[in-house]
Amino acid sequence: MGSQGSGGVPLVQAPYTVLLLPLGTSRQDPGAQSFFLWLRRMQALEREQDALWQGLELLQHGQAWFEDHLREAQRKQLHLGALGENFLTDLHSEPGGPRLAQIQKVNICLQNLIHEKELSRQQKGVTQPKEEMAQQGCTKGPRGPTCV
Repeated sequence: MGSQGSGGVPLVQAPYTVLLLPLGTSRQDPGAQSFFLWLRRMQALEREQDALWQGLELLQHGQAWFEDHLREAQRKQLHLGALGENFLTDLHSEPGGPRLAQIQKVNICLQNLIHEKELSRQQKGVTQPKEEMAQQGCTKGPRGPTCV
């Protein structure tokens, strides 16, 4: 994808579309309009899918980051527990502070995103397991299932 965004994450570039209509077709032709709207919807879904894959990659990196920092916090807690009442002599201990607030904000954002999706599925009554998706003609692409 080329350029890198903040944090080294590749930016998704917005593609453009050139639609060529045969000379005998006008823009008011219902078939041409229908095709164009279908094409726009397909592109929007592709952009959404690209953003979701990018988010999944970020979540995987985030999971590794959370696991590393969780182990570090557990190590610090064990160290502090071993010091007992002499913990004041440990000058290396620092409270979580701003990092804790950022982690909590990320957790809340992820929780809200998941909760909104679950609510919309419940409202639509949509529950589609992977087996059903495979039966409906979805093919597993290089990154995951893609329905055409």
